[in-house]
Amino acid sequence: MIGETRTKPMEILLVEDSLMDARVTIFSLRRSGIHHRLTLVRTVDEAVQFLNRRGVFALVPEMDLVLLDLMLPDGNGTDVLAEMRKAEGDKAMVTTVVLSACDDASERSKCDELGVQDYIQKPVSEAEFLRVVREHKQHMIDNQRPPSRIVPVPHHQLLASSH
Repeated sequence: MIGETRTKPMEILLVEDSLMDARVTIFSLRRSGIHHRLTLVRTVDEAVQFLNRRGVFALVPEMDLVLLDLMLPDGNGTDVLAEMRKAEGDKAMVTTVVLSACDDASERSKCDELGVQDYIQKPVSEAEFLRVVREHKQHMIDNQRPPSRIVPVPHHQLLASSH
């Protein structure tokens, strides 16, 4: 369509072992109209491999948002957070939203220390979930810097043209 502005899809990594919870998240995102591409992994090991681009995940794009369950079959989602924060570069800055049934205050505190931006308790309200995702999508769009179309003019040329 002429005049339509398209942004790149929001790259979302969903770390969730429950296929039912993953399905609810996927359908909510589809209904929302948020332009996104979602990848599902189900274990701490898969999430760490994905974020470090190892093995079958060597060519994956950088993520804009990680949706992270804490209770996973091979460990705790905080292990993924610790790995993300330990990593260098952009991986350490990926926006992370925890979606968890855990209501333990010490677990929330640990997530805060590891840089989680939002913590949503399951069962997740679709309206609250989509509000948070839209907020992060808008932040992503606002922080994109299009290539500058202004060609810098050398200082000496500015001085010469002013006379």
